Amino acid sequence: MTTRTIVCGVDGSPGGRAAVRVAASLAAQFGARLVAVHILDRLTTVSTAAERAPAAILYDEVPDAGAEARGEVGDVVERLAAVARDEAAAMIVLGASSRGRSRTFLRARYAAELAELTNVPVVVAPLQVVTAPTALQTAVGNAPVRSPP
Repeated sequence: MTTRTIVCGVDGSPGGRAAVRVAASLAAQFGARLVAVHILDRLTTVSTAAERAPAAILYDEVPDAGAEARGEVGDVVERLAAVARDEAAAMIVLGASSRGRSRTFLRARYAAELAELTNVPVVVAPLQVVTAPTALQTAVGNAPVRSPP
């Protein structure tokens, strides 16, 4: 039996942190492996910088998830698509934006480009996360829809 994998793009933003909480909850619900990926768009002098960021976010947000932290360098969309392919991902989770129109545009662009580059569903996690199972139940019609505060 093959274990499913959920790939989650993470950064230190509130949206990135919400995404990792949703991804961890979905991974637990579906018995899937979680791979949290942080992507730097340029080389740094410290080779482990890209891996330290997702490890710290996992520790802060979902310390008991048993998730794998992975660091990459390059174009965000291309690297997330490559990781999803390498891991035979069942899903890619991204966070919603929390900072202005330009950031919202970037996140929407990432989701749209990932949908074009992969055959994997792309989920954009909301900033206001009650719990992921509740959000999932809402999405499939098993729970009442909650409006944001």
